Amino acid sequence: MSANNPNKPKQVSWFNGCGGRIGVVVGQSGEHAYIGAALRHDEDADVEHILAYGAKFPLASALLLPVSKSYVYENALEEV
Repeated sequence: MSANNPNKPKQVSWFNGCGGRIGVVVGQSGEHAYIGAALRHDEDADVEHILAYGAKFPLASALLLPVSKSYVYENALEEV
């Protein structure tokens, strides 16, 4: 199994599919979104797995889907 480039999730759209939940994950960078099945019982772990090993999905189409969850990352610069 090949892995996709390392990336952090930006948003995920969840859908109920035949046999389980299907997620479409948009990363913070890249030209594609990724689609895959929820295999674990932890939503964030499923998102990370789909982003790492999911099938490529057209980014333009993924951005039209309703967003189930958005992820926000802050650049925490701490002075010591």
